[in-house]
Amino acid sequence: MDVISKLKQIGLSNREAEVYLALLQKSEFTAPELTKITKVTRTKIYEILQNLIHKGVCNENNRNGQKVYKAIKPKLAIQNVISNYENEIERKKKNDMEQMKQAGISIEKELVALHENGIDKDESLDYIEVLTDIGQIKDKWLTIQENTKKEILGFTKPPYTDILTNNVKREEDVIKSDVIAKGVYEYKDLAPEEINNLIKTIELFKEIGEEVRILYELPMKLCISDKTITMLSLNDRISLEPAVTTIVIDHPSFAKALKVVFDSYWQKGITLEDFKRNKQKYLNSI
Repeated sequence: MDVISKLKQIGLSNREAEVYLALLQKSEFTAPELTKITKVTRTKIYEILQNLIHKGVCNENNRNGQKVYKAIKPKLAIQNVISNYENEIERKKKNDMEQMKQAGISIEKELVALHENGIDKDESLDYIEVLTDIGQIKDKWLTIQENTKKEILGFTKPPYTDILTNNVKREEDVIKSDVIAKGVYEYKDLAPEEINNLIKTIELFKEIGEEVRILYELPMKLCISDKTITMLSLNDRISLEPAVTTIVIDHPSFAKALKVVFDSYWQKGITLEDFKRNKQKYLNSI
């Protein structure tokens, strides 16, 4: 690598490096003299010299009314160039940060205005929430259950986000607050022993005050809270692995429509006592 390339590495331009190397050749130069031994034109030489003075690699003096330029010794010149470069970077960082802050303040006002205008529009879909993570689905269900004040209706079918019996105590606390709870349970594709376990689980919910029914098949997992919030889960038909997409809609009109669906399946549902007495008949009819 030549000397000019190395000087460019530490922060000088190609022309600045050329002029500095020329200055090193004798004690002092005038600007016109430098144009004769470099490729820098008369129109650019003064600009280059001022840059070198700024970077600390040459000095300007006055000799008999004429400006002369002298190179600073290389060791000190290199230190000055590097130090100047570091300072420039620091100043640029501060300037960039200040510009970013000002831009942030400016754009914040515009974004806030857009957001506030958007909230006022009737077509906002803030009342719809889509969940695919099992943990988020479980947390959302628990939040809806805990915040129910009057009535909670549900279709219960696999896959479950938690063991059903784990929810007995939580639902008992809700029912104690004078909340009406109704549940329809699916027994499709269950082995005899699994059906017996389902019956035992449903009995636990019935004991704490939930009204229960049983059906062979339900269309979806569903929860309707206080005739306002609807939470429904649909099996993913695209995924190669078992997956569920859950949609939460906070809208009374939608909840009203889904309550009609719930009531229809509730009417078709089998009471727990009837199912236990005639279990074999219902299983044979599948």
